[in-house]
Amino acid sequence: MGRPELVEIRIREVITALKPLLRIEPEAGCIELVRFDAESGVASLRVSGGCPDCDMQVTALLSGIEAHLKQRVPEIRAVQAVG
Repeated sequence: MGRPELVEIRIREVITALKPLLRIEPEAGCIELVRFDAESGVASLRVSGGCPDCDMQVTALLSGIEAHLKQRVPEIRAVQAVG
């Protein structure tokens, strides 16, 4: 397993690349890494807003983000939303 700080950098890079695909603008919402726990493999994300071009709510959006992140950062075992 990679060093936690390097895993966090990779997670942030994936999130940055994902934002344009979801068309998430800073004023409409956000996706940001709050914390990655290397021991449990849980990435805590702050997710607000939703998909501006569809009716997808934050819960469904988070599910898609989780699948995308797990595929690109294998150290992630789960993603959870934080307030």
